[in-house]
Amino acid sequence: MQNSLSISVIVITRNRAEWLKDTLSSLASQSRQPDEVILVDNASADHTKEVALSFSDKLNIKYIYEAKRGIPHARNTGVRQATGDIIASLDDDCIADENWLKYIEIPFIKNPNVGMVGGEISYYTIGDGTVEKFYKENMIRRRRAKKQAHDNTDSL
Repeated sequence: MQNSLSISVIVITRNRAEWLKDTLSSLASQSRQPDEVILVDNASADHTKEVALSFSDKLNIKYIYEAKRGIPHARNTGVRQATGDIIASLDDDCIADENWLKYIEIPFIKNPNVGMVGGEISYYTIGDGTVEKFYKENMIRRRRAKKQAHDNTDSL
């Protein structure tokens, strides 16, 4: 059984330089540091690159500019660049708990047959909650539409 594995964290961003600061700060504060952070800049027009590079003294950052827009394409670019035994993904509007990577690594060390892990997501309201309200409303609409589609299928 191995004592540790290498971890690559992929962060995809587009025009969210200000939010990215908090995301990268949370990675720099991990109790188990990432071995590398693959930051895929998905055609940003803001100062994303400067923000990313400002963390190069705290994190092993590989900055990649991806001109072709789209989350799936950008994520695949990040995966191709990652060298870690474990690949973790963190959105650019998220803040990782200080023990996030520590707890991701444990199941892989304990059981070499583990292929994927997930974890708890906590929801926080920031500012006036405009973004949070938007997401909540859309999630409720999606759930209702999904249930209605399911109910309609059952009645056939």
